[in-house]
Amino acid sequence: MRFSRQLLTLGIVTAGVFFAMNAPAAYAQSADVDGLNTEIQQKQSRVRELDALIGNYREKINAGRTEVVTLENQLAILENRIAEKTLSIERTKTEIEALTLEIRLLEAEISTQEARIQKQRDLLASLIREVHRADTVTPLDVLLSQPSLSTFFAHVEEIKRLQGDLGTLLDRVKTVKASLEEQKQQRAQKQERTESERRALQKEQLALEAEHNVKASLLAETANKEQEFSRIVYELNQQQQETAGDIAELEEKIRARLNNVDTALARGDVLMNWPVEPSRGITAIFHDPTYPFRYLFEHPGTDIRASVGTPVKAAAGGYVAWNRLGRMYGNYIMIIHPGGFATVYAHLSKFVALPDTYVDRLETIALSGGRAGDPGAGLSTGPHLHFEVREDGIPVDPEHYLPAIPNDYYDYYDEYKELGVRL
Repeated sequence: MRFSRQLLTLGIVTAGVFFAMNAPAAYAQSADVDGLNTEIQQKQSRVRELDALIGNYREKINAGRTEVVTLENQLAILENRIAEKTLSIERTKTEIEALTLEIRLLEAEISTQEARIQKQRDLLASLIREVHRADTVTPLDVLLSQPSLSTFFAHVEEIKRLQGDLGTLLDRVKTVKASLEEQKQQRAQKQERTESERRALQKEQLALEAEHNVKASLLAETANKEQEFSRIVYELNQQQQETAGDIAELEEKIRARLNNVDTALARGDVLMNWPVEPSRGITAIFHDPTYPFRYLFEHPGTDIRASVGTPVKAAAGGYVAWNRLGRMYGNYIMIIHPGGFATVYAHLSKFVALPDTYVDRLETIALSGGRAGDPGAGLSTGPHLHFEVREDGIPVDPEHYLPAIPNDYYDYYDEYKELGVRL
């Protein structure tokens, strides 16, 4: 009788384990999961709608760039760019919301799987204990307790089957555990992607702010008049041509003095220093394909984010050629260096170094500006420093002469990669 009760207990435990292994998770059947799946699908559908709208605005922007350069046309391009970036921000927010819902769903599934594994472990422990108890009964005891030899062999076969079931159950536990680990890995990947989307959202919000600043700057400089806009375009072209000649003339006059100001440059070591800390963010690079004013002129330098009033340092020792106010640059300083190099620092809120004086490397020469509407801001995307390097009067990529910086310093690094830009 005792042995029969053990077999009965083993059978009940085994059935319970198999039920726990095969029963569907209670949470998976709940209305909460259905609701989460519905919300996720709605978010993903909205993302697809926004992608189509963004594509339409990009087509309008590209079409506008092929038209005649007029104030009306450029304002229309800016309006479309603002609309595009507003939708991009909504798209990224929706993507983050969808990912958050997917993480919640995975969390629920992980919790269910962990509860199932714990239940399985408890039941398996019971099964192992019962098998152990059965093993302590000798075959002689079993034989003597059975009414016939055939009943004895039937009980022996039952024990073998239960031991085989134990191995199967252990394999099933391993399978559920592997599934759980995979779900946890999916959760980690989605969490990482969510953080990436949040960083993208911050950049898109800064880009939208820059577009608004561009429009404000353009309206402020032109007073919303087509004639003023045409004058600005003419002045920009003239300025680029005249500056090269001015630099060559001044460099010839003061060459001997320049060689004493910065001996490293005089030797041909053209490495310069960043004029402000670049870790705040590089908002535009040389000949930037994403630059808002690109329809007027190629971006001739590097833009570095800097709050209004940030000290601006000389990238190398040299001669302060001038402090000027221009339609494009606003307040800007030109410094001439040994070896035919010059640097430009634009959108300044205050001049510190005086014209016709010499400055040392990393000496404070000005305070940054660039806030739309401020005096001396010029055509600006917001508070930042525009920095140029010119070789023989011609703008060249400043980053060829500056210490290398990490990729995450660039606001639009992902866009540059997609466009095949040099980074």
